[in-house]
Amino acid sequence: MKQLIVVADDFGLTKSVNEGIARSYEEGIVTSLNLLPSGEAFDDAVTLAKRIGLDEAGAHLSLTETLPISNPDRIRSLIGRDGRLAKGHAQFFLKYLSGVIRPDEVYTEWKTQMERVIATGLKITNLSSHEHLHILPGILDILIRLAMEYNISAIRYPHADRSYLKTSPMVIAKKLTLSLAEKHMSGAIISSGLISPDHFRGFFDSGNITENVLLHILSDLKDGTTELVCHPGFLGREVLDRYRFHKNSEAELFALTSRRVNRVIDEKKIRLVSYAEFLSKTKFQ
Repeated sequence: MKQLIVVADDFGLTKSVNEGIARSYEEGIVTSLNLLPSGEAFDDAVTLAKRIGLDEAGAHLSLTETLPISNPDRIRSLIGRDGRLAKGHAQFFLKYLSGVIRPDEVYTEWKTQMERVIATGLKITNLSSHEHLHILPGILDILIRLAMEYNISAIRYPHADRSYLKTSPMVIAKKLTLSLAEKHMSGAIISSGLISPDHFRGFFDSGNITENVLLHILSDLKDGTTELVCHPGFLGREVLDRYRFHKNSEAELFALTSRRVNRVIDEKKIRLVSYAEFLSKTKFQ
């Protein structure tokens, strides 16, 4: 049997992104939402969650793009002169590789973010990180530690992904990064006793899940459970000004609510499940 968890990341980034994510959940194939506790529209996301009847979510912890929510004096290695976290994964990687990033400060910021998510009252089913930074050794250990502390049984495990787009320097760099990280991640997650879906899609084509890409992904699904990460949203001015990664969010929203996509899911007998449904069955197998 083929099961698919369709996860919309960055719920809380901006109001326009939130509105698109809510639409993809209500009218499309998205089954799970990942709350971004440091997002500028986090409170709006919580309000929307109640409106659409959401009772579960993932915690999507950030070390880039957004403002920190911890006391800046306690996380100096994580923030720049502008008071914000790293401008993107490339800047964070450089700081990480040069030894600037302090693991204790990562824990402090992520712990504060976790407390903010827990306070919503939503059931937190899984943990992940903004821009997949937890694939890095040391950073992964912190996410696992938080999962154990908050009794959360699932963690995102990007692995064995493939791209459905033309090869580009960015895709090549992502493939190299993931190939170096996969073995360490697998060992750490298995030894921790945490759970992850069997397969993963959306790492290489992140931000570019068009209808055609999504149809290719659906046609290529393997037996078992696959986690597919997407980034739907509406293009508000704040997105274009501050979060250029989301420039294709409306194309993703269209794909996720497409009739063609729904028809293929029916034809191929793909079962759409939430993270909670996946966990409820996995625990008893």
